[in-house]
Amino acid sequence: MSSLKDIKNRIKSVRNIQQITKAMKMVAASRIRKAEEQLKAARPYAEKLKEVVFDLTAGLDEVLHPLMEVRKVENIAVIVVSSDKGLCGAYNNNLLRMAWKELSENPPDKLVAIGAKANKYLARRGVKPDESRINWEPEFELAQEYATLVADWFVSGEVDQVVVYYTQAVTSMTQEPVREVVLPVKKEGLDQETGVIPYDFEPSADAALDVLLPRYVRNVIFKILMESKVAELAARLKAMSNATDNADKLADELTLQFFRLRQEAITTEILEICSGAEALAQSS
Repeated sequence: MSSLKDIKNRIKSVRNIQQITKAMKMVAASRIRKAEEQLKAARPYAEKLKEVVFDLTAGLDEVLHPLMEVRKVENIAVIVVSSDKGLCGAYNNNLLRMAWKELSENPPDKLVAIGAKANKYLARRGVKPDESRINWEPEFELAQEYATLVADWFVSGEVDQVVVYYTQAVTSMTQEPVREVVLPVKKEGLDQETGVIPYDFEPSADAALDVLLPRYVRNVIFKILMESKVAELAARLKAMSNATDNADKLADELTLQFFRLRQEAITTEILEICSGAEALAQSS
């Protein structure tokens, strides 16, 4: 049985850990607000850009841009977006298991690993990505870098499809790993009931697509990076909240055990004193 000193030390350790998890919870809560605000601020531009691109390509049979060319999928490029740090529950495990299922069954021709967790996961399985990045933040510069990279791969014919695995924040408490095809850009028409006003493009639709489609791909990747970061922070907030609550519960249980043992020790000591006094009284 643990001594009173051991239990006291355990209570102190649990309380110290609770302070750390509580601090990490507060940091995650602060950062997730900022990330969500950035994501919300980026959405109007993303929606309008998507609207313009789809309105421009709706109803057209011919391929107007190389990024829209649909080919038989023989070569695939895969991007896996994970976190750099842990302590975020099953955030990385769920994503990497989902991605590894396809990577092991159909090895990609090009592989990009974003995040230290993805790089370590692949390294343990003897897989070296073509491009890797750690200590990343969801920035336009990073999105532009990878948008240019995958666009070059696709246009040159090195790959026929670009797939991204990342985690999406469904709600503040629920995160879901998803698989999204970034290239080729699908030709989709908007719902006619939305009342979208058709656009006139100068000098031509082809010239407009040369400008809009690279921006559209960059914006899709930027949205993916933002979604991943929000989901990571939400998962960490949830994990640290649970850890803080569990530490508090464990500390309460240890405190109760401490008082119970101390009461037993006091009772035993009183009984010994009374027994000794009674023995002395009988001997006299």
